Amino acid sequence: MNPRAARGRTAVALAGAAALLTLTACGGNSSSASEAGGGGKDGKGRVIEATNGKVTVPAAPKRVVGISYATGALLDLGVEPVGTSAIDENNPVELLPSQTERAKRITSIGSGIETNIEKVASLKPDLIVVEGATAFDWNVKKLEGIAPTLYFGIKTPVDLLNAQEKIAQAVGKEDAFTKLKTDYRQKAEKIKNTYGDKLKSVNWAVASSYGNGEFIVDTRTSWVGRILADVGAKFAKAADDGKEHEVTYSQEKIEVLSDADVILVPRAAATGEVSKEVKELQDKPSWKLLKASKDNRVLPVTYATADRYGTSIDVLDQIEKVLKGL
Repeated sequence: MNPRAARGRTAVALAGAAALLTLTACGGNSSSASEAGGGGKDGKGRVIEATNGKVTVPAAPKRVVGISYATGALLDLGVEPVGTSAIDENNPVELLPSQTERAKRITSIGSGIETNIEKVASLKPDLIVVEGATAFDWNVKKLEGIAPTLYFGIKTPVDLLNAQEKIAQAVGKEDAFTKLKTDYRQKAEKIKNTYGDKLKSVNWAVASSYGNGEFIVDTRTSWVGRILADVGAKFAKAADDGKEHEVTYSQEKIEVLSDADVILVPRAAATGEVSKEVKELQDKPSWKLLKASKDNRVLPVTYATADRYGTSIDVLDQIEKVLKGL
């Protein structure tokens, strides 16, 4: 995930890049922290390979802290963290409606990368899971000094799904992960079989903006793009590219979406609204001339950064609803 993507969608989920609160915390590496957390010494721990190396974690962690995307991944698996990055409108960790009430009970340990190290330590975790863009410094070494820490650095959207599988292994929820993955695949296949003709006759695109006179088109390897690809969707030319998961254009180039029959625009899970920048993009005269705009097929999609199987299944539901209306 490049710095622009981190500044954009991922930065929204991770919140601003203000300085980490470097409150008192021990140093250490993953192996010493694993021993301190009880994993490995008695042979009952398990080794998980993460971005920060091979980490020995307790066989049955009870007190888990989830940072950034990790909180949603844990809740998907039926694990309620004892601490989480802040969940609010300014720092949305995109949770499903069924998870929101549960999340309110979780202690906040800071906003985005502004993790309060002292607060994390006070929760006495036996496992810390960090899932976030490699563009940011998550101060993993300090976290490792508190408890075994798994850091999954995210560069591309598919990294999030791969990380959820390893998180499931770390917390002993492999069966829950397998069910999520199976449910996703079965639903995607059902949509593909049911709406095959419509999927072949409609060009799809996902577009957004963060201002600065630019807009972004997601490709087939993006968060929602890969889900559209899984149901056999046909992409508009600007989106039919697998080299990068998103392409940035000047707003003078809005016509690159002229062949799109349906354009999905991101809607925040916390507010149910598209952003001010996206609204401004849609107000452009050249946008209103697009086929999708004139046909009223510019539609909001929640979980435009579908980071795990839980949100991916929800996006499938949204795509199915769109198809029913075509």
